[in-house]
Amino acid sequence: MKQLPFVERICIYPVKSLDGIWLQEAQIGSGGCLLHDREYAIFDEHDKYVNGKKNPLVHELRLNMDFEAKTISFRHQAQTNWHSFHLQHDKDAIDLYLSSFFNKQVTLKQNTEGGFLDKPVKSGMTLLSTASLQTVAGWFNNLPLEETRQRFRATLELGNVPAFWEDRLFATEGTAIEFTIGNVKVLGMGPRARCVVPTRNPQTGEGIHAFQKTFANCREQNLPAESVLSHYGHTYYLSVDCMIPSSEIGKWIAKGDELKLTGNKIKVD
Repeated sequence: MKQLPFVERICIYPVKSLDGIWLQEAQIGSGGCLLHDREYAIFDEHDKYVNGKKNPLVHELRLNMDFEAKTISFRHQAQTNWHSFHLQHDKDAIDLYLSSFFNKQVTLKQNTEGGFLDKPVKSGMTLLSTASLQTVAGWFNNLPLEETRQRFRATLELGNVPAFWEDRLFATEGTAIEFTIGNVKVLGMGPRARCVVPTRNPQTGEGIHAFQKTFANCREQNLPAESVLSHYGHTYYLSVDCMIPSSEIGKWIAKGDELKLTGNKIKVD
């Protein structure tokens, strides 16, 4: 039996704001993020993201990816038939399908350097614990655990720790906490402030009344003794923003890898 925290789940989101894909292992890409995570994003005619924050139709679009075949597939939530395209050869057809789906001109763009992440470089990966998700689900009439995962969209999920254990992986602003996952060095940069997306059902877009207020109140009541979250001004935070140094590019993180704190605190800009 494992004694240390370990990686229980790995999830990447190949197209920003769309469905995630569960993996057994993931390589650190050249942008300091997990390879293929947020590699693509949908943009409107004003070069703005088409995402769940602004467009409710995003919740109705299902996604599948085959990285070896270099294909992408879409379907409407209410349909069963997939529409599949080659990522390189069918670019115009992809844009045509997505434009029809969203009823406006949109384009699927690619960035292999992590440029579509919310916080490029300083948050190449987000991390939380399974226990945290289970606890949060209980605050809202026992939401299904998988739905709760989809609401918060973290890339790594830790097992063998209590709820909000991950709060010890960040310090006050300006200081990073160093730790390792397997043989990969990682810096915990700070907590991830949440937006409106977790308040909505990931497949219907239906919101939960007073979600942010309920979450913040419950989070405050359940802060671990070692947490410094109170220094950040509010408690509508979940998961840890993690920076992966360039020295780790090409290494792999796998399910079962153990997390070890090194004890180092590093000053950051």
